[in-house]
Amino acid sequence: MLITQKLWESNYELAYLSLNTKFVQGLRNGDLPKTKFQEYLAQDYFFLESFARAYGLAVSKSKNKNSIKILSGLLSGVADELIMHETYAQKWDIDLTTNSIEPATKKYTDFLKEVSLNLSLIEIMCAMTPCMRLYSWLGKNLINNISENPYKEWILTYSDQCFENLAKSLENLIDDYCEPYDINQINFLYKRAMELELDFFNAYSSFS
Repeated sequence: MLITQKLWESNYELAYLSLNTKFVQGLRNGDLPKTKFQEYLAQDYFFLESFARAYGLAVSKSKNKNSIKILSGLLSGVADELIMHETYAQKWDIDLTTNSIEPATKKYTDFLKEVSLNLSLIEIMCAMTPCMRLYSWLGKNLINNISENPYKEWILTYSDQCFENLAKSLENLIDDYCEPYDINQINFLYKRAMELELDFFNAYSSFS
């Protein structure tokens, strides 16, 4: 079994918990309060900026042309996602210029910053791939019966094959990584990222 499959399967319970947060189920059912989605989108913008910086540092630590090419493409994908969020912000009446970071977001962005500044390429990628894989998996789980769902656009974005391809390209870099690494450290970073994703969703799950 590939290392990324092992990592995903060993953390599947955390993915399942994320799926079953009130926030994600609110997206599925279309009954998530608008204010919660607004709060989430505003905070997710901080996260995407942090993700872009982490990809940039991953590129700087790459030792072959293939990983530089793929990671640069993923960085471009995050740039597109940032633009998409700016469009969402206009649609959902969110003023990103007055936005300030919340605790659950800061914990995640601080984690990414520390890993990407101080650790190796494989460690950076294993801290980043849980987000990609989880969002693709969530999108696929939410895709049914969304024709009248106000969050249809969000669900379509993350259930799309294009996003799956982005996630898989990052996983392929991990699976093909040739240099030695500490599997326990990789497991720790992957699990920590999944825990932080769950905390992020739970931060927007307090509503009746």
